[in-house]
Amino acid sequence: MKKRTLQLPRGYISYSQIQLWKSDKSRYKEVYFNGRHELGIRNSGMDFGSVVATALENDEKTGDLLTDIAMELLPKYDIRDKEITTNLETKDAIIPLVGRPDTLDSKTFDFREYKTGKIKWTQSKAQSSPQMKFYAMLIYLQHGKITKEAYLDWIETANTPDGIKPTGHVESFKVELSLSDILTTMSNTAAVAKEIESEWATYEPPAEIPW
Repeated sequence: MKKRTLQLPRGYISYSQIQLWKSDKSRYKEVYFNGRHELGIRNSGMDFGSVVATALENDEKTGDLLTDIAMELLPKYDIRDKEITTNLETKDAIIPLVGRPDTLDSKTFDFREYKTGKIKWTQSKAQSSPQMKFYAMLIYLQHGKITKEAYLDWIETANTPDGIKPTGHVESFKVELSLSDILTTMSNTAAVAKEIESEWATYEPPAEIPW
């Protein structure tokens, strides 16, 4: 019997959707059910991270000397910020998935995720990052490979009179990934996706206020 595809507000599940659903279901519904994307979580640190990500993706400079020097220190693979689309199949449904590792080796499927911010990253924090496990799951589902080397690279930043700037400190953490991590992530992802579908199927948007 042909499996059905889960009906989701975006048509797929991403890591950011999972995290928002788990942390704030009401905000998730406003953003994804009601289309109020302005309520998505944003701050100046995330905006700086987006500038760095875009520059790395396009292999270009940001125009800020400190930022460009920090970016030069980051190891890179041949694929940068390319979307991975694949499916997670449960016993009764197909769940479309989407993710974008910051850089990926097309031969070994090693990947790296870049982080910016003033809050310190540690080996323990990097190892427990669910985002790294989510990307490992995508790679396993699409290519049948368990990533042997994954790294989280942290560019430390600080608030300055000229805005957020790198401090010059860049640190890399190797993240060990296993089939157990991937299977657990599959289970957690499927559970969240089914919760979202259930809420989406019965959701009624708020009535418009008449003028």
